[in-house]
Amino acid sequence: MNAAIEFDGVVKKYGTTKALDALTLDVQRGEMFGLIGSDGAGKTTAIRLMCGLLRADAGSIRVLGHDPVRQHRALTERVGYLSQRFSLYGDLTIDENISFFAEIHGVTKYQQRRNQLLDMTQLTPFRGRLADKLSGGMKQKLALACTLVHQPDLILLDEPTTGVDPVSRREFWKLLSEFLSHGITILMSTPYLDEAERCHRVALLHEGRLLACDDPSRLRAEMPGTASLEDVFIARLTTKDATS
Repeated sequence: MNAAIEFDGVVKKYGTTKALDALTLDVQRGEMFGLIGSDGAGKTTAIRLMCGLLRADAGSIRVLGHDPVRQHRALTERVGYLSQRFSLYGDLTIDENISFFAEIHGVTKYQQRRNQLLDMTQLTPFRGRLADKLSGGMKQKLALACTLVHQPDLILLDEPTTGVDPVSRREFWKLLSEFLSHGITILMSTPYLDEAERCHRVALLHEGRLLACDDPSRLRAEMPGTASLEDVFIARLTTKDATS
């Protein structure tokens, strides 16, 4: 079984609104996978379902071979989740925040792992600084370090670079590439189509429905000339509207 994540006909409703409408997709182990779409596309709902924080109304979900709701405990040590509003403790230092999240996950003798993460995120010189005193980009790096301290096999990132300056976004992507080279499977949601180009495969979502799922280069090859992923998205959206 190569799939890290499998969605089969997943439906999730909020009242009469379908946040996800028969969503079927898979994420292979060791790949960088992007959920792409505007606000309301269903990206956050999909990730929360993967984490077992929500229960699907229909369809089936498997994460690393487990049901994320019924077998949630089996996944907590193997999955890292960075939400849009990841809660750092402002009155704790960088070191103390990482230690706190290590202890939450039951990680012992985490000091070496913490030092490695601080080096990779270039936060070592600031390890004694309070989280409240960090810039937005540094907070995102610290949040990523906290997410990875228990050495998960899969990390789920919900729009991790939204509101972050361009330089910090670029540094964040360098970190993701480094973690990917260590065999971690990464799924991230983003509204930025330039970030989608960095993924092995992407799922284009609109109003909870899957418009396309493939390698960005293959999606662009469907269009004439030097089409961008944005062109592909608009074309798929136009086709969907025409057939609705």
